[in-house]
Amino acid sequence: MKLSSLASSTLLFSLLGGADAFTPASLSSQRQVTKLAVSTEPNPTTNESSSAEWSPSSWKSKVASQMPVYDDQEELQEAVDIIAKSSPLVFAGEVRSLHESLARACHGQGFLLMGGDCAEAFDEFNVDHVRDTFRLILQMGLVMTFGSSLPVIKV
Repeated sequence: MKLSSLASSTLLFSLLGGADAFTPASLSSQRQVTKLAVSTEPNPTTNESSSAEWSPSSWKSKVASQMPVYDDQEELQEAVDIIAKSSPLVFAGEVRSLHESLARACHGQGFLLMGGDCAEAFDEFNVDHVRDTFRLILQMGLVMTFGSSLPVIKV
């Protein structure tokens, strides 16, 4: 009987004990595995305002508790118009992946590292500033990963 390479790899993997076959014995006894069921559907108990149909302008109907006061409303509108013409920064697959990673972190299988400016001025937004902030978050994540031996979700 001839097996495909995928079938033979799967069989070998299961005979060796699954992923534990590749984990050193000193770590496998300390490791706790949690099975996660991540739902991509909204919680049926959510209120009506959060389950409303999403649209590019739906954020305007939300309550903003900590908004900066912009002196120049015309400059604000120009910035919003520029952003509206830009490509999305995050894609659907990345959102699903983040959702799964956050679920693992909630069960103690990782850490969440959030960083960045709360409310930067429009004139502070430039490539160097974004690069430096991103570099700092990556460095912090590296230190956390090394120290904890757990994945770090960088946001």
